[in-house]
Amino acid sequence: MAYLTPETSRRRIVALGAVGAVHGVMAVVLLTGFAGGIIEKIKPKDWTKAWTYMPPPPPAPSPTPDVKPLPHTRDTTPRPDPTLPLPPIGDPGLHIDPGPLPPIGSELGGGTLPPLQPPTPSPSFTPRAAKPLGMPGKWVSDADYPTSALRRGQQGASAFELTIGPDGRVRDCRITRSSGSADLDAATCAKVGERASFTPARDEHGDLVAGRYSGVIRWRIPE
Repeated sequence: MAYLTPETSRRRIVALGAVGAVHGVMAVVLLTGFAGGIIEKIKPKDWTKAWTYMPPPPPAPSPTPDVKPLPHTRDTTPRPDPTLPLPPIGDPGLHIDPGPLPPIGSELGGGTLPPLQPPTPSPSFTPRAAKPLGMPGKWVSDADYPTSALRRGQQGASAFELTIGPDGRVRDCRITRSSGSADLDAATCAKVGERASFTPARDEHGDLVAGRYSGVIRWRIPE
């Protein structure tokens, strides 16, 4: 059985303090040595320095082709002698006799050409035909039916052609297609020639001229 005395405690405390001091010194030495080898001071870079760009050298010039001069040829074109007189202008040395010219208006064979026709003057007025005044259907009525044709029961269509004078009046009437009844054909020309009137016809100069007009009268027995 061991007993702890005050002297023993003091020595133990001193020994522990010495050991702690030794450990502290060793730790400082180790840290200082490692830091000196590991930590490196970084120097700031100088960013103010400019880069100098050097362009590539130009390509070498191509060699100049060797051009040989053409050999000189002597001009062999004959030149006139300045001492000889020149021929007169307009005298080529060849004379052609054209002979007598054919008369104007003749052909090469000797026949004469037809005379030129004078140009036809363009009309200054458009011609127009005679035009009836009023309604042609009222030129003949049922009251004009011939009595003789009624008794015989005759009916039909009478085609006619009128000659109109420059005054617009009927000058002549002729039947171009008969109705089959002489009485009906005669009544057609009689009534139309008496009652029809026209606007006269005009020629290309605008003058009043005679004209023609054609029509048909259909005769039917009244009911």
